[in-house]
Amino acid sequence: MPVASVADEMKIWSENITSAWLDNHVAARRAGRPRSSPRLNRTQIWANNIARSDMQAFVPTDFDRAVGAKMQPFHDYNFLVGTELIRGSGEVSLLSSKATWEAFLTRDWERLGGVRFGLSTAGFVDSIQSGYSQSVSGTMDIPLDLSLHTWSTELRLSPSMNLDGLNGDISTGLLSEIIGQTRLTTPADRFRSELNVRLGYGLAPNTRPVASARLELRIAPNL
Repeated sequence: MPVASVADEMKIWSENITSAWLDNHVAARRAGRPRSSPRLNRTQIWANNIARSDMQAFVPTDFDRAVGAKMQPFHDYNFLVGTELIRGSGEVSLLSSKATWEAFLTRDWERLGGVRFGLSTAGFVDSIQSGYSQSVSGTMDIPLDLSLHTWSTELRLSPSMNLDGLNGDISTGLLSEIIGQTRLTTPADRFRSELNVRLGYGLAPNTRPVASARLELRIAPNL
């Protein structure tokens, strides 16, 4: 090594360590942590019974009007918090609010033929009644190998338990459903539309079994 290089190196390390010295002689830089951009799929907004229908097929009935929103504050956890504003339909229209929360977990078991298990819990605190409600439910989705062209079908079993903190009641139930789903648009379209058909049968202690049928069309933008 040349004598000049040794002298220069000794001079560098004998200087006082300052911000300018670090900028000139240390190549390491503090890595900037990438910020996660906000995404619309982590926010839910809904409204119920805001506008009354004038169609003759529907009997005019007073319903509570409600608007609400939920957001997912932590990107890596399926936990949502939000609020809901409700205006009553009675003679005295009171405006109340609810603080809501929700958490869920899903797991797929390929070795069991693609069976999917889910566990969720949700609750709310009512500002008017000063009470709370907490529910816990599970799902088990069993794929059905039916040749129905573009339709996918599955059997869903959903046990549930609900705790009403206002009067201390605990209720349980079991819902079994056959679910069919098909997509009406292509992935390249600006909007995504899905058609869902559900046929269910519910059981609960001290109540009669309840049969249900539901047809649902979902339309959402491809973001």
